[in-house]
Amino acid sequence: MRAFDLGDRGAKLASMIRAVSAALALLMASAAAAQTPPAPPSADVTGPSAPAKSLEDPDTRRKAADDLLGRLAKTEDATSAKRIAAAVQALWLRSGSDTVDLLTSRAGEAQRAQKLDVAIKLMDEVVSLRPDFVEGWNRRATLRYVAKDYDEAMADIHEVLIREPRHFGAWIGLGRILSDAGFDAKALAAYRKALEIYPAVENLKKQVDELALKVEGQPI
Repeated sequence: MRAFDLGDRGAKLASMIRAVSAALALLMASAAAAQTPPAPPSADVTGPSAPAKSLEDPDTRRKAADDLLGRLAKTEDATSAKRIAAAVQALWLRSGSDTVDLLTSRAGEAQRAQKLDVAIKLMDEVVSLRPDFVEGWNRRATLRYVAKDYDEAMADIHEVLIREPRHFGAWIGLGRILSDAGFDAKALAAYRKALEIYPAVENLKKQVDELALKVEGQPI
């Protein structure tokens, strides 16, 4: 894949890539330390019969996410895994604040209307109001990536992974930026971390195999 033409912003982007790349080993170590053993089988808290208020409590949401992520790591069927991953993302999207939820929703509407500047400003408010809301950082990272503001997108991804090292979407996003920038080996490490968390993620395994062949060569 062609590397970015860094141009006038090259020094800043290169500096951010070095910073994130240097942090990659630390983040991966943190991710390993943060792995929580899957909870015993229980009722699906994300099911329609579960009381909505049962997920209002942050500890309940965290335990539910831990359980789902444990199942996700062991699920090989793509359809089942996609359903579990969607349930995890739904839990991550709960901020615990009506104001933050509204701002996040409006940012999504602005993105769909291709008003990226408005969407980013709304997410600026979100991360300012709730810096502990992981998905706020992730949504802003996505918006900045779409806006081609790669250095700031990587900064936001870094914030996501500090707070939730098992955020498979953030690892994939980091891999894409590093791969596009020509840092194939580091991109491969990020993609492989995503696969540890979400082994059945659609299309990523093939991409990792191709990148591994490029980086590591044909196995003997």
